[in-house]
Amino acid sequence: MGIAERRSIRSCVTRPSRPQKIVLAILALLLITYNLTPHDSRVRSFFRFQQNVIQDYYQNVHPTDAWLFKSQRYPIDPNNDIGIIVKTGFGTRNRVPAALRALSNESFFADTIVTQDFPLLPNQRNFTLANGKEVPVIDIIGWNLERGALKGQEQQERVMKYATLAEAVEGEEWMLADGLGKDMGWELDAMKFISSLEYIWRTLPKKKWYIMADDDTYIIKSSLSLLLGHLNYAKPHFLGNPVGDYKGRFPHGGSSVVMSGGALSKLYDDHPEVVAEGHQESPTAIYGDKLLSTTFMKVGIYLDETYRRLFNGEPPWMTRMWADRFCLPLVSFHGLGKNDAMVHVGDTFKSMTEPVFWRQLGNIYGAPDFASFIAEPIRPNVDFVGRLDEYSTTVDRVTEVEECVKICHKHPNECLSWTFDPGRQLCHFARWAILGDVAEGRFSGINGKLAQKLDSSCHSSP
Repeated sequence: MGIAERRSIRSCVTRPSRPQKIVLAILALLLITYNLTPHDSRVRSFFRFQQNVIQDYYQNVHPTDAWLFKSQRYPIDPNNDIGIIVKTGFGTRNRVPAALRALSNESFFADTIVTQDFPLLPNQRNFTLANGKEVPVIDIIGWNLERGALKGQEQQERVMKYATLAEAVEGEEWMLADGLGKDMGWELDAMKFISSLEYIWRTLPKKKWYIMADDDTYIIKSSLSLLLGHLNYAKPHFLGNPVGDYKGRFPHGGSSVVMSGGALSKLYDDHPEVVAEGHQESPTAIYGDKLLSTTFMKVGIYLDETYRRLFNGEPPWMTRMWADRFCLPLVSFHGLGKNDAMVHVGDTFKSMTEPVFWRQLGNIYGAPDFASFIAEPIRPNVDFVGRLDEYSTTVDRVTEVEECVKICHKHPNECLSWTFDPGRQLCHFARWAILGDVAEGRFSGINGKLAQKLDSSCHSSP
């Protein structure tokens, strides 16, 4: 090749300009900084948070369920491949039988343990599922103390509170124990997360997946199975309903927390020193679910927010059927600890053999069909919006219900439900709808056209 040809080739190659070189250098510096910082550093947390914000925006604007109906690469048998932890406290111990009965109603017979924050009662025995499978009950804080995982923390206020509760229970001072359980149940709960997971990992046969739930949480087996069949359990997965700021995103414990066997192996088998740190931090941690998340972060396992829309932290009658969740399966309910709420939900869903989707709640509970609102858009003495927050919109000085309906129609993609309060002349609308709450004197409705549009975009039929 001659000199002329070489010069010709060089002239075709575009060299980066000075501004481009600066940008590339900055990107390289950021990448190096990111990789050199600890797994739980604020730098990494910040970038992951921004990534999740972008991902959440995209899923909100372009919701899809197509991935759910592709062939499952990792199908599971829920009864054999899942281990369940039901956490309870002295003040809520009476919820456990109903919670386990609800699992049995759904024929969910996975290996299950109950972890509590007080010694076993004099007449307390292990529970039994409907198929005869035994459910062990463990005083998980006592277990952690006895094996020395909390060595050096015995004088911490929270540990001393546990000791006081334990003495009251063992002395059968029930009034004192009830008062202590109600006053400090949330504090002791923070000490149950890491220890409960370690117990089930060390003592029960290894599972592909693990679920941690409160004693007022209900899991829909068929919906959960649909999700998990698409995920490789050998890899570290950490799933749930995210809360918290960028410094430490963590799954809302009441919505249930789902972890793969790969995640538990990486934490408990490969990094016992990190687990030990977590135990030592538990007597002072504010939230146990956040402590679990920050402990996972130390070994490079982060909360995967891709599937956040499948988890629910409300009971069915308060559940918001968001527009961007219409086509997705609904995995959990929470807040079922009062009266016979857990029994009611367990009876309602016991015959569900197929995945339950968010948009189906109305049909399951006998709420008006979405299409009926096209012909009859206004319903009196009811509220389909429910609790207001930063994601709902309120318009004031609205004097007529028809005006509120028009406001909703002016936001065809943002208003799935609306409520008019004539006394305060307020019109509320939101991108979700609830089953319908009794609200004397108010008027409310659902955007039937938007609901039908969303329904028609789903790959599955309800």
